[in-house]
Amino acid sequence: MTSIICKGESIQSITVQNALNNNTPLLLTFPHSGENYPDDFLPNPALPFEIIDFPNDKYVDELFDSHRSLGLPSIRANFPRTYIDVNRHQHNIDPSMMETQESWYGRFLSTDSEKENGGTLFWSKTKLGNYDLYNRKLSQDEMKQRIATCYVPFHQALASSIEDMKKNFNVAYILDCHSYAEFSSKFRGGERRPQVDVLNRHGQSCGHQLTECVVDAFSDCGYDVTLNKIYTGGEMLLRYGWPQIDQHALQFEIRRDLYMDEESRQKSGQFTKMQNDCSKILSLVKRHIDNL
Repeated sequence: MTSIICKGESIQSITVQNALNNNTPLLLTFPHSGENYPDDFLPNPALPFEIIDFPNDKYVDELFDSHRSLGLPSIRANFPRTYIDVNRHQHNIDPSMMETQESWYGRFLSTDSEKENGGTLFWSKTKLGNYDLYNRKLSQDEMKQRIATCYVPFHQALASSIEDMKKNFNVAYILDCHSYAEFSSKFRGGERRPQVDVLNRHGQSCGHQLTECVVDAFSDCGYDVTLNKIYTGGEMLLRYGWPQIDQHALQFEIRRDLYMDEESRQKSGQFTKMQNDCSKILSLVKRHIDNL
């Protein structure tokens, strides 16, 4: 077990990778691959790093590092999703986590199932809901600070990038890149998940052409692929996926055991193969969009 290493507040909350002379209206987002743990996080000190880090989509940005050589832009959250989850609605807050609910400037939109599973804007549980992430309540000040310095900049940058694509190409495509655990939580049945699940809110956030291209690209590389089986897509798709105005957002989840050891959080011997396959997949998707 390794201890958690916190980074200073001077660490930039997001990384925007712009592409010079980009000729493809395709943007990659990595909302859950951040590894810079801010000093003010202060999770339960009894929890080892491997458990605190378990929900993060570790290494997914590295799997798709070929987007740089392909000249594709990207946006990456540098903070972990357990600090604040940008794939949740800004008001998706569990009020039981707060020191006081009085005078909160926002709303409370969490469902009972989200609270029980611990996966709201501010996570309350980790590792498939088995551990309490905090041994304390969060203050309103620290919640608002996280929203202001992490959540808002991420979504402002994404909205700005989409507008630039729409201005230059009259269309925008967003690939929202994620991973998930090999097995679902006991709360969700504990079953083994598909190797890849592609999500488009049942066709509402992305047109069928890009959806079919991504599904076929993973399948052609030999992966078991499903569509909207485990999830249907989070805030990224709800907020930015609008095919009616030529704005397409697609999410996919890659099973972590295909490239890493979930317990140790280390890359496995299959990492290079997965990375090479992801490079092929991204090249196919880029070519597809270029030919539309």
